[in-house]
Amino acid sequence: MRKSILKVHLYVALAASVFLLVIGGTGCLLVFELSMDRWWDSSVAFVEPHGDPASLDAMLATLRTAFPGGKLTELDLGGPDASIIAKISAPSGPQRVFVNPYSGEILGARAGESISFHLRHAHRELLAGKPGALLVNCISVLLVFQSLSGLYLWWPLKRVTVKVGASWRRFNFDLHHAAGFFSSAFICVLAVTGVVKAYTPDLQPFFDRITNSPSMTRALPSKPVAGSALHAPLDTVVAAARAKLPGAMVARIQPPAGKDGSWVVSMKYPEDSTVPGRSYIVVNQYNGEILGVQDSRTAPLGTQITIQNRAIHVGGIYGAPTRILAFLTALAVLVQTLTGLQMWWRKRKATPARRDHSSIALSPAETVTRGSGK
Repeated sequence: MRKSILKVHLYVALAASVFLLVIGGTGCLLVFELSMDRWWDSSVAFVEPHGDPASLDAMLATLRTAFPGGKLTELDLGGPDASIIAKISAPSGPQRVFVNPYSGEILGARAGESISFHLRHAHRELLAGKPGALLVNCISVLLVFQSLSGLYLWWPLKRVTVKVGASWRRFNFDLHHAAGFFSSAFICVLAVTGVVKAYTPDLQPFFDRITNSPSMTRALPSKPVAGSALHAPLDTVVAAARAKLPGAMVARIQPPAGKDGSWVVSMKYPEDSTVPGRSYIVVNQYNGEILGVQDSRTAPLGTQITIQNRAIHVGGIYGAPTRILAFLTALAVLVQTLTGLQMWWRKRKATPARRDHSSIALSPAETVTRGSGK
């Protein structure tokens, strides 16, 4: 039984090793997603606060003049010292335009998507679309098996320390087992929440049904209202959103998709760890009427399940401490994958004389009985 589990544990690790390195590595980096893109473009991503913010409608007019034929797809708003990032679909390709929120001046533009955008797609789908997403979800399930089988294989030795002054082989052996023991439960949590997050659109109706919660949606259509203006000014839309959730800041604005679309204003409370926050307001594009609200603080239980699931996955429950824990957990996936590959490679290269079926020599003075560890 033990030998069979050891073989399956080994073969699964070998088959998934490259993908685990990508998922673990991007997971480590995405912990810094909140500020990564602005760090990268720090010369245009930050401003000196002064006075009151400029009119958003005037800013849109400036963007239309600067990018004729372009289509606004998103506005990302940061803190008081952050520029507004306007994402524009232009004939020459996607553009990220940095705008001073106080003066409305365009500070600079960057072609293509941000670094975090590519990291997210590598993490979620290995940059391979739906087939890649399915593969990532399968590997997440396998990670749960690897963690549980690793604990089973770890049990006889119960090695939780790393002997730093020992041989490289012993150090690698100890590190693999110690990292596996301390991270196994957290890896299982991240793997399960990652799968739930990936299938949230399919699972949300189920969560709503079992909790008897009303369904929430952003896809609320706008209809012209007699006597209203052709389109409500963006400043009016944002003012309505702020009045609805006074304790939250505007984090992201998505324009209407077509004549029946609505403005979606994403709102962020101080405790939110995600870039756009977990609350949103849907606003009629014609008269500024509020069509729908999701307040993350008062959302129904079915919606809270998916909100909290995502927060757990990204380490956003208690701020910096849980983000550090998420980073260390993703790092543990890298460590175990690399140390496991090293152990397999050394065993593969071992001479027949060293392939003793009773023991694995770690150093001249150290021996661990075969089968007592991974």
